[in-house]
Amino acid sequence: MMRHCYLLFLVLFTALVSAESYRGFLLTKDGFQLTGYLNVLQYAPGGNIITFTNDFGDEYHIHPFLVSGFGFNYQGESMRFVSRQHEGMWYFLQEEVRGKSISLFRLPRGGGRWVDDSMLRLFTVPPPEYYLEYGQGEFLAVPRSGYKRTLRDFLAEASPGLAKKIGSKGYRYRDMHAIVVEFNERSSRKRRRL
Repeated sequence: MMRHCYLLFLVLFTALVSAESYRGFLLTKDGFQLTGYLNVLQYAPGGNIITFTNDFGDEYHIHPFLVSGFGFNYQGESMRFVSRQHEGMWYFLQEEVRGKSISLFRLPRGGGRWVDDSMLRLFTVPPPEYYLEYGQGEFLAVPRSGYKRTLRDFLAEASPGLAKKIGSKGYRYRDMHAIVVEFNERSSRKRRRL
């Protein structure tokens, strides 16, 4: 009986590890890459954490303030994350658009088996889904409520034409990816003219 229980546990553990582990790396604060397997990203009261198993088989629960970020391939797509603090909580933010002027990052949601966002339901005020990075690593949170004002104010000086479009069809919150791509294209055209 004990042997059957052990065998069942081993089969279940192997199935869980293979179903949720992705070969990748952690980027330390001092720039080193630690290779291993990234398991599940979970939300916690202080933000979110990732479970990481190094190449020696040691498992760690990594909080975003401990590392600069991590990366792995998911269904053939390269996924990169950075660690950032917002209103006293630390998050791993997924890179959506890497641009010369601004970059777009997104809070991971439970679309794949590697994200457990069930804890997000317990947050009284959910964190913003999108974040813009500009300048020398400065971040701007873009919450759903008030996104029009936030984006219009942010874009007003650098791209007044684009700022006026915010809120119209094709320039809504769900179109954040396209808005950032367009801003970067407009910025590069301006630079070429000079």
